[in-house]
Formats: sequence, C-alpha cells, structure tokens
Amino acid sequence: MSKKPEQSELVNIENALNTNETEQESAVATGESTDISEIPFAEREILVSVVMPVYNACGYLRPAIESVMSQTLTNIEIICVDDGSTDTSLDMIKIFQQSDNRIRIITETNAGPGLARNNGLKRARGEYVAFLDADDFYEPDMLELMYNRAKESDLDVVITKYDIFDNKKATFRENIENEYSKIYDGGVVTSKNEHPDHILESTSGSAWNKLFKKSFILEKGITFLPEIMMFEDVYFTISALAFAERVAKVDKVLVHHRVYKHQSRVRTFRKYFSHIPMAFLKTKEFLMKGGMYEPLKRGFLNLTCSRCYHIFNLLKPDEREILWNMLHDQYSASLGWDDAVADDFEKQEICEWQANVEMYTFEQFRRRAERGIELNADKIDQTLKLNKRKKKIRTFFAKLFSRKKRKSSTN
Repeated sequence: MSKKPEQSELVNIENALNTNETEQESAVATGESTDISEIPFAEREILVSVVMPVYNACGYLRPAIESVMSQTLTNIEIICVDDGSTDTSLDMIKIFQQSDNRIRIITETNAGPGLARNNGLKRARGEYVAFLDADDFYEPDMLELMYNRAKESDLDVVITKYDIFDNKKATFRENIENEYSKIYDGGVVTSKNEHPDHILESTSGSAWNKLFKKSFILEKGITFLPEIMMFEDVYFTISALAFAERVAKVDKVLVHHRVYKHQSRVRTFRKYFSHIPMAFLKTKEFLMKGGMYEPLKRGFLNLTCSRCYHIFNLLKPDEREILWNMLHDQYSASLGWDDAVADDFEKQEICEWQANVEMYTFEQFRRRAERGIELNADKIDQTLKLNKRKKKIRTFFAKLFSRKKRKSSTN
C-alpha cells in the first residue's frame, strides 16, 4: 500500500523548491557558480563517489543530502539509489538535482539496502567510495579529510569517528569505541598482518563511517549481501578489513549517526535476527575463498560469538529460543565454533555462552539452569571434548540402526 505524503513532507518539498529557485536566481544575478558545475559531468575527475540508498526517507533526507552537497571536497558525485520509496523521497532528490548536477539518481523496486548499495557501487566513477545512510549526515570537511588521509598514506580503507544524534531530543552524544580501536592510535597505518586477532573488531561493522578505495574493492570482489536485510554491510566491512593491506583512521568525529527510540532498533533486530548467522556464514565462505579465514580465525570467532550473544540478549524469550536452536543445530559447526577452545576467547562470558549453545538445545539449557547446573569455567575444554565424543557415539549408533532398519525393510 502506498503511503500518502504527510503535509510536513509537502511543505519540505515546497521549501526546497523555493530555496533552490532563490539560489539559482542569485547565481545568475551575480555571475557566480561553482567551478565543477561548469564542467560537463562526463569530463569531471571524480575523487569520491557517495552512494546513498534511499527508502521512505523524506522526513530526514534533506540534512543528509545537503551535508554531502556542502562538502569542502567538491570533485565528488552523489549517487542516490531510490529503493522504491512510496513517500516523496524521490521528488526531493529530483529537486536537489536541479541545483546540483553532481547528483545522480538510480531507481529500483524495493530490493533492499544491499542491492541498492551494490547498484550504486557499480556505477560509481570515484577513486574512492563512501556509503551514507539517508538519515545520517557528514561534517562539511568529512570527505576532504578522509580523501587526503587516504591519498597521503595510499590506504585501502579509511575509518573515522562518529557520534550519535538522538532524533527525538535533537542532541548529540559521544560514541564509546571498544578497546580494539586502539590499534589505530597515533595515526598508524595497520592491517590484519599486525593485528590478526583484533582487526575485525577494531571498528563498527557499518560502512557509513568509512572510505574505501574503489579499485581495491573491485579487485577483491567485495560486495554487500543482496539477500540479507540485516548485517549486509557487516559482510562488506569485515571482508574489506580482512583483505586490506593498509588501514588507518582519522581521529575526528566526521559522521553523525541518527538514532531513534531504542525500541525501534530492537524491533529491527527482532524482525531480522535470523539473517545474522547467515550473514556471518557468507562472510566466512568469502574469507575462505580468498585464503583469509585461517589467519583471522580467532578474530572471526570472537566477532561472531560476541555479536550473536549481544543480539540474543535483545530478543524476547521465544525469539531467543529460535536463535539459540538455529545456532545449535545449523551454525555452530559451520561458523567454526565447534573447533574453539577456551583460550580462543577474549571474554569469559562469551566463551561460556558459546559452549552452552554448542552443547545443548535451548530447552536442555533451560532445564539445567532451573536445576542450578552451570558449566565449570575451568573445565570448559574438557566438557566440550566429552560432549563431542558423546555426539560421535550417538551419530554412529544412529547410522548403524538406520542401516539395519533399511536392511530389514528390504528383506
């Protein structure tokens, strides 16, 4: 069902039209215009392509686009991929395009953010590529600082700090980085070669606070997952960090990440939590294909276990059971968790949770908890080995009885 545009959306569009007309008239009267706008688009040297997937973003699209249009680095293009919006988002983009021919528009039919970003990436002409969500926004010098840092150090990936913009309160708050972000302290250029156990967790899995060298991305065949509605950018970012030879960070807040009510984020996790193990499995397969899984195995284990543990704790009891049993039945072995030992884990609580998931169904774990039975933290490896032996014995006898049953039925 199409969404009827709200009055506020129509007012925003009208205001944007009036503003653009005023600016155009002023430019004509004074004879002023930006240098890049005088050069035919096909002849421009594009330093950075900003890919922005857009879906029903009319209420907050304007600050996002304007934050890119006003960048101090002007040799850029803005690729807006409208993913079948049913509000007035596409109309707004077209209005902005009238006053800035650096804006390119791609339209598609609600195929999801992964495919939208992939389509934008395919058409990107820039030396580097950035991915901005339609509700986030940049500092004016974001692209210039990121691009200059990339060029001076020949980087494959550049990371920047970001803060949190509370949409309801219209206030900013600091984003607390994890301990592994310290590998970038002092402006060093680093990679998985120096930090194989921590590079994958050294930054958020989001693509919107990073700049990627396009030739590197294309050479390695790194894309977003089109079939996944959550963590499709985590697949992209982890893959880029895994294959990059030169990564560094700009130690300044250059991106503002808009958040809504806490419950809206939780609802998203609850809707798509089943996509998360699949995203990690696809990531593992991609790393294995490129020979990067074994060197980064410990880091991948900690990343996937900690993320799944975090999501698990956000879910309702019935959803927790579904995710737990998915991991127990399908993904624990395929993600490499079954090969882990206690010393592989950075955090004890993650180790214990993973061991329980590996050994027990959710119902078995629940019954043990009700009886007060807990894993002995000092004997996790011994317990896991015993459990694996029991599994092998059960599997052997199951196959044996199955063969006997088939023989008797044929006789």
